[in-house]
Amino acid sequence: MDNNGYKIALMIDSENVSPKYIKPVMNEIAKYGKIVIARFYGDINNLSKEWHKTATDHAIKPVHQYNVAIGKNAADMAMALDAQEMMYQEKVNAFFLVTSDSDFTPLAVKLREGGMHVIGVGNEKKVTPAFRSSCNEFKYFEYLDEEDEEEEIKPIKSSKQEIGGMIKNIVIENGVDNKIQLSRLGDILVNRFSDFDPRKYGAKSLSSLVNTIDGLSLSLEKTTSYVTLVTTTSIKDIHAAIIAIISKNKSKEMILTRIKQELEKKYKSFDYQELGFTRFSLLVGSIDGVVVKNNAAKII
Repeated sequence: MDNNGYKIALMIDSENVSPKYIKPVMNEIAKYGKIVIARFYGDINNLSKEWHKTATDHAIKPVHQYNVAIGKNAADMAMALDAQEMMYQEKVNAFFLVTSDSDFTPLAVKLREGGMHVIGVGNEKKVTPAFRSSCNEFKYFEYLDEEDEEEEIKPIKSSKQEIGGMIKNIVIENGVDNKIQLSRLGDILVNRFSDFDPRKYGAKSLSSLVNTIDGLSLSLEKTTSYVTLVTTTSIKDIHAAIIAIISKNKSKEMILTRIKQELEKKYKSFDYQELGFTRFSLLVGSIDGVVVKNNAAKII
């Protein structure tokens, strides 16, 4: 992507998309780059006056297709053929596919194979996991800016706690000293979950979302924003606590699950992953003078 953003082809399956979503979609596109080609597909004679006016207001070119056979959608085929032609002509490098129809899954895959950046936009209830995953990114109408205020928004499926845990794991696994660039965090979230969108969790942006999650802090260093995992206890304190717990036994040995239970009693918010370890046994094994073997730890 150049400094001016993507060169975008906007392709709309008008027979499956309400015109009320077009303005929010256009606002979303503005964040990515400039529209080079904008078209909507369908039997123009069957579209509402509102659709025609909306398309005219946003300079979206109509592509008329009669449905010449029952059970066959000529508009879908025309849209797919045009998209591939645009890709080969190299006029654009990104596509916004505005549809909830999962029949466009092969098209999204083909465009990605051709080096295009594909953003799908559709209805959360109707889009299949296959279509969502075939796109580099996927947006839902329900969470776009300037949505219809009268439309009922269903509760978020994934809770703030769940996304908070995912973000913390990303910081641990991909950051340095539990610290990662905000932009890098955003890239990883979108790569893992093509439909990731802070607005699904009530936040306007990723930085706003991070600020609402306990245990994470946002900082600015020169012109770069960083996300840092803030631990309530130091690893030195945890090491000392583990030694004290094991030392209660005359044998100076204890099973790992028991050690973990005792730590959780002492530190209510204890999470070994926040200390940079993927397994509890690795945390215990990192202590000088402690050996982990057969799911037990022993002081030597």
